[in-house]
Amino acid sequence: MPITCALVFALAAAPDPAALLAHAEPGLDAVRPEAVSAHIRFLADDLLEGRAPGTRGHAVAELYVAAQLQAAGLEPAGEGGGWFQDVPLRGWKVKDGRLELAGKAGPVALAPGVDYVLASDGASPRVELSAPLAFAGYGVVAPELGWDDLAGVDLRGKIAVVLAGAPGPGPGAFFPPVAHALAADTRAKHERLRERGAVGVLQVWTPDWERRQPWAHYARVVSQGRLVLLDEGRPTLEGLPVRGAISAAAFDRLLAAAGEERRLADLVASVTRLRPARLALRATARVALEAELQDVTARNVLGRLRGSDPALAGEHVLYTAHLDHLGIGQPEGGDAVYNGAMDNAAGVGVLLEAARALARLPTAPRRTVLFAAVTAEEHGLLGSEHLARRPPVPLASIVANVNLDGTPMAGLRNLVAFGADESTLDRPVRAAAAALGLGVVPDPRPEQVILIRSDQWSFIRRGTPAVFPVGHPGGEKGSPEQERAARWWRERYHRAADAWDPTYDYEGMAAFARAMALLGLAIADDPERPRWNPDSRFRRFAAEPTAGGVAPVRTRAGK
Repeated sequence: MPITCALVFALAAAPDPAALLAHAEPGLDAVRPEAVSAHIRFLADDLLEGRAPGTRGHAVAELYVAAQLQAAGLEPAGEGGGWFQDVPLRGWKVKDGRLELAGKAGPVALAPGVDYVLASDGASPRVELSAPLAFAGYGVVAPELGWDDLAGVDLRGKIAVVLAGAPGPGPGAFFPPVAHALAADTRAKHERLRERGAVGVLQVWTPDWERRQPWAHYARVVSQGRLVLLDEGRPTLEGLPVRGAISAAAFDRLLAAAGEERRLADLVASVTRLRPARLALRATARVALEAELQDVTARNVLGRLRGSDPALAGEHVLYTAHLDHLGIGQPEGGDAVYNGAMDNAAGVGVLLEAARALARLPTAPRRTVLFAAVTAEEHGLLGSEHLARRPPVPLASIVANVNLDGTPMAGLRNLVAFGADESTLDRPVRAAAAALGLGVVPDPRPEQVILIRSDQWSFIRRGTPAVFPVGHPGGEKGSPEQERAARWWRERYHRAADAWDPTYDYEGMAAFARAMALLGLAIADDPERPRWNPDSRFRRFAAEPTAGGVAPVRTRAGK
C-alpha cells in the first residue's frame, strides 16, 4: 500500500506507548485489584438496594463516589462549587393499561404483560385514544443509503407500528454496523414519527431484537415503572402520548385479523433483500392508560483534575460511568435486590481508580480531566443526557468522552473500543493498549448495537468524539474465559444475580483501570484535539451547528 501524506501524519501523531507508560507509571502503581473489588463490593451491597435513581441507596452511592474523588485529590465540578448536579426526573408506573387491537376479521386476543406493554410519556396520568394503525417498517430514514421506511406512509393522526431496531447489521444484505446503530436509536425514531404526525407508536419485537433483549425481560422491567428526564419542568418525551410494544406472536395475530397473508418472518425476510417492508395495515387500536407520576431528583457526581498546560487546560477530557442500577424488583430465587455489580458498580470502580492514577502523576495531564458518575442510564441515558444539555463547562470544550460500563470479569487480553475507529481516538486507544501488552479487536457482536446503549451516545449525538472501551478475554471461541462472559450475559445481565463475586478477575479489572488511565492521559496530552474521521457517519452531528457551535439539543418534544 502506498504511504500517503495522511498516513505519514497519522503515524507521526500517534502516541508512543513506551513514553506514555513512563509518564503514567507513578500513577498506575496506585491502582490495586483490592481497591477495584472494594468499590464494587460496597456499591453492589444489599444496603444500597440496587441504586435506583432518587432512592436512599442511590444517594449513599453518590456520597461514596464524591468522597472517593475527594480522597484521590480531585476538586468538585458540580453545581454551586459542590460535587453534585441535580438531575430532574419523573417516575411513572402504569397502574392500568389496556390495549385493544382489531382488524376486519375482528378483535385480537391480547394479554397485558404477555402480549403487550404500555409506557407513559410522563406528561399526563391518563391517556385515552382510538386511532387507525399505520405500518412504517423499522421507522428508519437513511437517505445516504437509499432507505426510507416512511416514504408514502401517512402517519397523521395514526399510531405507527414499527419493527424494533433497524435492518442488519450482517454480511452484505444489511446496514453496516454504524449505520445500524444510528438507525436503531429509539429516541430519534420516536421523534421522527412524532414530526410526521403520529400520535403513538407500537414497537414490534423482532427475532433479532429478541436476541438483544428477551421480550419477557423487557416486559418485566417496564411493568416495574420507568423514569423520564424533565427539561424546564416538562417531560422530554412529551408529544407522543401512546408508546408501547407488542410481542412477535401478538403482531402475527394482528396481521391475521387484518386479513394479511404475510407474517412477521415474511416482512423481515423482505428487508434482508434490501427492500423496506411495505404493508397496508387495515387495523385500529384503542388505548386506555392510567399511570402514577412522581417527580424525583437524583444526582450526577462530578470531579475535576485541572490541566497543567495553560494553553490546553481550558479543554476537557470527560470520563463517564453510570452509577445507577435497577433497584428492587421482581424476586428471583428469593432475591429482589438488583445489585448491578458488573453493571455498573464495576465501571464506577474503574473510573475512581483511573482518577486516582491520574491525580498521582508528578505532572498533571495537559488538558483538564472531568470525571462524572451519572445517574439513570438504565432508564434511557438520562443522567448523561442532562449532563450533555447542561455541562459544567462549555460543551465545545469537551474534546472527548471515555465511557466506562462494565469490566472484564475473567481474563483481559484485548480491548474492544466501541466507536474509536470513527475518530482519531483510535490512536490513543491503540497506544494505551500497546503500553500494557493488550490487543485491540473489533466489535464481536455488532448486532447488539452497543454504541447507542450507554452514555457515550449522549455526547456522540452532540458531535463529541467518544469511545466506549470494554475488556475482551481473547482466546478461542468457547474458551473458559469467553464462556464465563457469555454465561454472565445469559444469567446475570439485568438480573438479581449480578452481585459482587469473589471469583471475578480483579487483577484483570485493575489492569483495565490502568489502561483507561493511560487512554485519558494520551488524549489529554495530545496537542491536537480528537476529530471525526472524514468518512465517519457521526460527522453529521458535528456539522449541525447552533449559536454555541455544537449539535442542537432538542427539548420538550423529544431527546
